[in-house]
Amino acid sequence: MLEAKFGAKAKWSYGRNELTMPDGSMWLIQATSPAAFHGRSPDLIVVDEIWDVSADVIFNGAIPSQRARRNSLASFWSTAGTEDSKAFLKLREEGLAQIDRGETGRLYMAEWSPPAGVDPTDEVFWPMANPALGHTLDMDTIRDESKSPDQMSFLRASLNIWVSSAHSWVNPGAFEKLRIEAVPDGGVLAVDSSMDESSYVGVRAVKIDDTKIGVTVAFVVTSLADMWEHVARIAPTVDQIALTPSLESLAPLDLERKKTTVGYSELLTHTATVRSFINERRLAHTGEQQLIEHVNRAVGVRTPQGFVVSSQRSPGPITLTRCMIWAAALVARPQRKTRAAVAFRM
Repeated sequence: MLEAKFGAKAKWSYGRNELTMPDGSMWLIQATSPAAFHGRSPDLIVVDEIWDVSADVIFNGAIPSQRARRNSLASFWSTAGTEDSKAFLKLREEGLAQIDRGETGRLYMAEWSPPAGVDPTDEVFWPMANPALGHTLDMDTIRDESKSPDQMSFLRASLNIWVSSAHSWVNPGAFEKLRIEAVPDGGVLAVDSSMDESSYVGVRAVKIDDTKIGVTVAFVVTSLADMWEHVARIAPTVDQIALTPSLESLAPLDLERKKTTVGYSELLTHTATVRSFINERRLAHTGEQQLIEHVNRAVGVRTPQGFVVSSQRSPGPITLTRCMIWAAALVARPQRKTRAAVAFRM
């Protein structure tokens, strides 16, 4: 089309497919390898199906090649991915974090998909993932695809659902129904880092009344310094701060009285308990989209020791889920009531 209608000169040779436009600009087809972008300085990069492109290609090849351009654009397109879609997951997590913070950054993210946690077999949600319905696609096509023996492929390619989320540890839609406007001050702050230590998150849980626990995202940051700054600000208002072993060893001395260590053992002990809180509507949250995503994508596995959410089996980060489980379980512990004592000296 560019050749026939816009005067482009085309070269069609093995390893060198390119178009030169009348104004001297070029369109190049590049292999998905970091080396393909070395020596280039493109104004525009378009990557299709980024779910199957490695993080090395995106972050060490494509994006750095544009650093000298004054008004560059990297445009990535894709259906949903899998737990191996590292680059896609990083970019999507940053987009969700910006939405929850109400910030406008250099990253623009738009997604067409059913709400997290709904029943994917319900046709009412299918148009949300298919804006081409009524134009180049009809509902009968999606119905035919839904009958495929490979249901994971249908969920990912036809409904834009991250595939392992079909095995979520909570029932579809259960967590979304538990939204509230706000939670009181106080309670427990749980802090964790992502597996690659590219982000640090905090979730605060507090008792709303004798039967219900409220949780809220306290912060999501990208550096250790910012994390400790948020912890220091929140510390005076909470009763306890739960830290993973790697963070606990670095905690400032003024947190000594409030800090406690949590890890896999506590997840193993409390995952089933917190799931019961959700099913029984005894847990509520303030509706942050990133928290909802993490909770719904978390995959639960049964081990000889018990039921636990698994970061390895889940299709993306579940750091906020882990923190929510730790914080809610600590808040739910019965508090020992102490009586005033008077001592006499004879």
